[in-house]
Amino acid sequence: MFSELFQIDDLTIPVPHPDIVELNRKFDHLSIEANTQGLRIAVERAKRQRLQVTVRQIRQDLSLSCPNITTLKNKLDQLRDHQNAINYQLDGENARTNTLSFRSLSRICQILVALIPCITLPTETSPEVRILLQE
Repeated sequence: MFSELFQIDDLTIPVPHPDIVELNRKFDHLSIEANTQGLRIAVERAKRQRLQVTVRQIRQDLSLSCPNITTLKNKLDQLRDHQNAINYQLDGENARTNTLSFRSLSRICQILVALIPCITLPTETSPEVRILLQE
């Protein structure tokens, strides 16, 4: 009775559409690519870690086998500190020199301003001279 109701013998399997077949193929390819990319990242990470360990080991071996390198590093650090102290001192001297130059130029300007009214200048050059004196 059940088989007569649904007529199971006459069922036909529908043929999948070509677009669905293509999408299934692309999806399978995409998941393969994603897994491959994950494996590539893991391999690169492992390579990088091994390389870092190797570089650290070589540095330690070099520093132990060449005590001159440690001495040179210490001297280089001392030279850097000395250079920084000299640069700091020179910056202070430059600031002091700039201040003295500005004061000197200001005094020269005041002297010239005091002298110019005594000197007769053509009227067209007077504004230019005043601007230059103010600068």
